[in-house]
Amino acid sequence: MTRPPDFDAGPPGSGGDDAWERAVREAVDWTILLDDDPDSAELRSRFDLWLQRDEAHERAWAQASHASGLIAQTSNIAFFPATSARAQAAVETSLHTTSRFRPGRRAILAGAAAAVVAWLAAPQLMLHMRADHITATGEQRTVMLDDGSSVRLAPGSAVRVSYADGSRNVELLSGEAYFEVQRNPERPFNVRSRDAAVTVLGTGFDVRQGEAGIDVVVKHGRVRVGSAEGRPGSVVLGAGQWAHMPGHGRIVSGNGSAQLAGAWTERRVTAVDRPVSEVLADLRRYHSGAIVLTSGKLGHASVTGTFDTVDPFRAASLIVQPHGGTVRQITPWLIVVYGP
Repeated sequence: MTRPPDFDAGPPGSGGDDAWERAVREAVDWTILLDDDPDSAELRSRFDLWLQRDEAHERAWAQASHASGLIAQTSNIAFFPATSARAQAAVETSLHTTSRFRPGRRAILAGAAAAVVAWLAAPQLMLHMRADHITATGEQRTVMLDDGSSVRLAPGSAVRVSYADGSRNVELLSGEAYFEVQRNPERPFNVRSRDAAVTVLGTGFDVRQGEAGIDVVVKHGRVRVGSAEGRPGSVVLGAGQWAHMPGHGRIVSGNGSAQLAGAWTERRVTAVDRPVSEVLADLRRYHSGAIVLTSGKLGHASVTGTFDTVDPFRAASLIVQPHGGTVRQITPWLIVVYGP
């Protein structure tokens, strides 16, 4: 049960980050309490005392009440990364189910949070169980393989490695990775990501797993990209060439710049005619909080450019600015992107 903050404890704002985090937690508690019993004069009086106790309380209340309002509008919000569509459906189902009981925001928030956790936590747990190597938000890691080849993992990525006498196999389970492969014609090097199969002939290349399909970009050497399920059609790519394999349909390929391959290793997100939603999903891997897009129309707009991930707020602003989008940082952990 949520209860009012303890007024006998020391005031938030006097003890650094811990004090500020406590002020925010207390402010969130107040949003729930006041929604549950908005007519209680005694509760309102206690809230006013808490609000006046410290300037940090006023700032925390402003952030918490704004964020609470946004969360209550989950039917108009899209979440990232790739599991967002499922999480969003779960949230909407939860809200529809609980609406029959006319709940306050406490029930709405609890139902939405439980649904999101159920959809996001379970796949993440399975990913950890399947992966040999995995990176966290904002983390990059280089893995040296037994044959001298290397895999550079982007933030929020995972791979599984399976080496045998006659073959070298790596599965990209999530995210993005850059490969530098030692040539050995007698021992092919294969990368699989969903339905895409990449056969390597001694090269450096990048594989990205996104919502819309698999992207491969070659920095040097050659690779063959085709279907791991045996569907007809494949392409051979050289330096500077790229291929996109959608979930359904034929492979699309073209010429670009070899510098695009692995550009993220320098903490940059690079896009060439890609949807805003996908580019924001890539940026999300560098942000410890949530990036929320409130406009489906803006999400489909095309983006081309290179964006520095050191400041996710600034990067998000530059991504959507050409399309009239705006960005607000509600809290250090919540960035909201609005359509025009």
